[in-house]
Amino acid sequence: MTNDDRYDEIMRRIARRQTEAAGGPHYETLSAALDDLNAIGFLEDYHWRHHPGIVCFGPKAVRGLGPPVWVGAVLWYKSSNYYDHLTLHLLGVWALSGEPITIAVGVKVLEFNAPVYVPEAVYHHLKRDFDRYYTGDASPPPPDAWRYYTAYDRARRLAQRRELGAVLDDWSKTAEIPR
Repeated sequence: MTNDDRYDEIMRRIARRQTEAAGGPHYETLSAALDDLNAIGFLEDYHWRHHPGIVCFGPKAVRGLGPPVWVGAVLWYKSSNYYDHLTLHLLGVWALSGEPITIAVGVKVLEFNAPVYVPEAVYHHLKRDFDRYYTGDASPPPPDAWRYYTAYDRARRLAQRRELGAVLDDWSKTAEIPR
């Protein structure tokens, strides 16, 4: 790495931190909405349940700048076949900034992106994160791929929590890897 490359990398990191700092208050509000709906708690429950034909990893809290600014809780899963590694699915609950905040549930497909498949290494890293061997990010899927969305209303948070639980239960009953 040359000095110019190192300087460019440092400048990119500084710019990213400044941009993220500008989204700080939004992150707190969006995170509070997901906390009120127990999004990460639901996904943690699904991580430990038995799903025929798939293996789940996570969950993990994620965030990003859009537009719109978003915060999410994601769970990633793949076929339980040890060598079926070409696609990874990302199930998530996202809170998107706006007035009002939009809560969305969806699934994204991430493609394997490594020159060589070493199962032990892939599984080792999948336990912690999904983006080392798979292309894509944790941003929300496009609206046409959402399984559910609603305008967040703090006064209705318990009812919305039940709705979110029902949507995730539906996913749990039908969770399978399309062939």
